Amino acid sequence: MASRSLDPNLVHARMERMYRPQRLIYDLTRKWYLLGRDRLVDSIAARPGERVLEIGCGTGRNLVRLGRRCPGVLLCGVEPARSMLERAERQLAGAGLTQRARLVYGTAETIEPMRDFGVDGFDHVLASYCLSIIDDPLPALERALAALVPGGTLYVVDFGSMERLPGRAAAAMRAWLARFGVRHRPEVREALRRRAGAGEGRLEEAEIARAYAEILRFSRNLCAGA
Repeated sequence: MASRSLDPNLVHARMERMYRPQRLIYDLTRKWYLLGRDRLVDSIAARPGERVLEIGCGTGRNLVRLGRRCPGVLLCGVEPARSMLERAERQLAGAGLTQRARLVYGTAETIEPMRDFGVDGFDHVLASYCLSIIDDPLPALERALAALVPGGTLYVVDFGSMERLPGRAAAAMRAWLARFGVRHRPEVREALRRRAGAGEGRLEEAEIARAYAEILRFSRNLCAGA
């Protein structure tokens, strides 16, 4: 089935409406329920000279955390809400990371590494709780994978099926997320499984808190068919 392509202007408008009122309190309010973010970010063993891209970088808190831990790494981010991008710029500046950070106002579905960041690809691409809010996450996933250099790794943390949570708790959480257009996207995991099955790379999967969330790591092969 062909993926549906949305007008980027509509995406920008939706994200701006949602996040402009929250930009100053976003990190405080998300700390308690975006489980696994720090666990995944801290697992990225980026070395000096390597390049990291975060799609949907939001306020920049993940890039700041990574930049402080990994010296000499190029920190790149793409964000569709201009108010959040401005917040990210301030946070990276406050952490003294401006000189090795490049941020772009755009959507994940339209990423082009050379045009947007002046590089031919990334060693690490991070998608933290962003694919679940995209109407059709597969085009964004395809662009993220295409942005990886051979041997690079895609890291995804997002809401899971919640199938092993108590019934009422799972139903209440799903209903609350639905108010913001957010839901579990099993097609992301399935697409990565197909690629792994086709020999394009290696997929690691992990559940968090009884399937409340999931972590996916897809490591691209060094060469096709390896």
